[in-house]
Amino acid sequence: MKKSAVILIMVLTTLMFIAGCGSSGSSVVGTYKFKSPAGTAVLNLKAGNKATYSISDKLAGLPVTYKVKNGTVVLYGADGSDLKAAHFKIVSTGLSDLGGNIYKKQ
Repeated sequence: MKKSAVILIMVLTTLMFIAGCGSSGSSVVGTYKFKSPAGTAVLNLKAGNKATYSISDKLAGLPVTYKVKNGTVVLYGADGSDLKAAHFKIVSTGLSDLGGNIYKKQ
């Protein structure tokens, strides 16, 4: 009986640890770049759901936050608003924006 209880506690603890790691978005942490003839866009996802987003020389290093929801990285502005045009689907090669452009993980 005691052995069963110990095993159950170990399994539940492991599941809680896995669930906690997944919710932080830690698997997407890194730098992603999309190069086009118009220039390079850079999305830098950091630990703690903080990020910077550079889409041009004039809009470089914008501080944003992010959450991972249903296989998508969703960016939020400084005021906490959902940046509707800045949703990125997680794909095998990096992130795909709404236009299908691939931001490759560096």
